[in-house]
Amino acid sequence: MKKEIVVAIAELEHYLNKINSVFSIPNLADSKIDVKKVKKYYNDSYIGYKYLHSKEGAVHMALNYDGIFDKKGFYAQAEEIGEIIQSSVIVNVLELGCGRGFNSIFLAPKFPNVKFKGIDITEKHLSEAKNKSQHVSNLEFCYGDFDNLDFKDASFDLIYVIEAFCHVSDLKKALSEVYRILKPKGHFVLYDGYKEKNYDDFSEILKKAAVLIEKSMVVNYFEKINVWIEIASEVGFKVKVVSNLSQAVMPNLERCQGWARGYYKYPLLSKIFLKILPKYMLINSVAGLLMPFTVHHKVHGYYKIILEK
Repeated sequence: MKKEIVVAIAELEHYLNKINSVFSIPNLADSKIDVKKVKKYYNDSYIGYKYLHSKEGAVHMALNYDGIFDKKGFYAQAEEIGEIIQSSVIVNVLELGCGRGFNSIFLAPKFPNVKFKGIDITEKHLSEAKNKSQHVSNLEFCYGDFDNLDFKDASFDLIYVIEAFCHVSDLKKALSEVYRILKPKGHFVLYDGYKEKNYDDFSEILKKAAVLIEKSMVVNYFEKINVWIEIASEVGFKVKVVSNLSQAVMPNLERCQGWARGYYKYPLLSKIFLKILPKYMLINSVAGLLMPFTVHHKVHGYYKIILEK
């Protein structure tokens, strides 16, 4: 029987108590995220993403614009990026944080005259991406870090990233690197989570939930959407699109919350699992449980952003 999504503020304290019975909320909230933790998170979460979240290889949320979860929604971001490629003169495309290669492997065969490249810092992801793409001649995967992009100036017509740019350690530096390697008039397309601009006005309990979500996803903090846009503009980008797609990810969030509620149903059993299963795969359940609350109440938002050099 399908579990209905829970987003009522009256239930939030109850779920925070459940989380605290398994993980220490103060320790999680105060944790400092670095590259090593990001790598460990994705290595630990590999099994969960592969066998529970998406057998097809997606490491991002599905976009279901009709409000009903369908795994076809995992292709929505890539399809929208494909529309940009189709309508432009594009030769070279780069995906940042390519994960298991899902998006680029979907796009590259559709545009055989375009050269695609994907970079990631997780060796397990790169190994799978390389194995799956052996038959795709116009696609290459390699190791690469957002903060120090090892490419020449003006190398790419289009750069995109799906739910990974939130991990950057220095936003302005990372945006500057993307700007540097984009060709003039080139586009940078992002899909990611952000704090809404009125974040400071929310109740303390919702802000506590927001912090726990971000840290459980190995993000030091989501930037406020308006501040993020300001920084992108300071770097030199022209802002072409800022589109709030939060409602389109709610069906996926409902699905994730159902799994998370199952994990926290029996705290003693949850603690046993914590001793035998990868730590970060289970900590990710914090975001699964709480993110429907923050997105529903507009503390967090899921946005599509298109920038032009």
